[in-house]
Amino acid sequence: MTFPMLPESITVECGTRFQNYDIMNVGEIMLPLGEELTRFSWKCKIPGQKRQTKNNLGLFLNTFIVVEKDPKAMEEWFSYLRNSNIKCRLLITETPVNHNVYLENYKMTYSGGYGDYECDISFIHAKELKVLTEEPLKPLISSENVRPSKKAESSYVIKKGDTLWGIAQKYLGKGSRYSEIAKLNGILNPNIIKTGQIIQLPEK
Repeated sequence: MTFPMLPESITVECGTRFQNYDIMNVGEIMLPLGEELTRFSWKCKIPGQKRQTKNNLGLFLNTFIVVEKDPKAMEEWFSYLRNSNIKCRLLITETPVNHNVYLENYKMTYSGGYGDYECDISFIHAKELKVLTEEPLKPLISSENVRPSKKAESSYVIKKGDTLWGIAQKYLGKGSRYSEIAKLNGILNPNIIKTGQIIQLPEK
């Protein structure tokens, strides 16, 4: 979405977080602890659709503004951004502002007889959170105190068109191991298997 009228000024607020300490015989000192989130705010007018007016000749008056979006629709869009916690990209031309942001707050005030809205809006930098660790996390329970669980046997439900050779090739890596499947499941003729039959697979 593009704002139809540029604001007279844009405020970019940056800050640093500090931790205060009160040390005996030294007094108060402050140490930096990272940065505050950057805020972008401005005030502007969103012209109403009545600004787009024709004269008697059917031509648009030069003193009026061509409005592409109804201010009420823009207010609904602001409300959607705020309620849905959607991250958006704020790009302000002719400035270095080009950041991912969240809509922090906005204020829309109706003014005049043309359906204009006075807009007071603020965005906040959507800073990514990255958690880095120097070494892998250790388990809370030592593996020495945990009994190894019995490995569950793998099973397979025979589908239409299956063969023991194909099943062995797919799940055991060798089609020639079909005889192991047949022996494990008591299948006398490896060429005769039934659709829906559940068979056990040997370990790889």
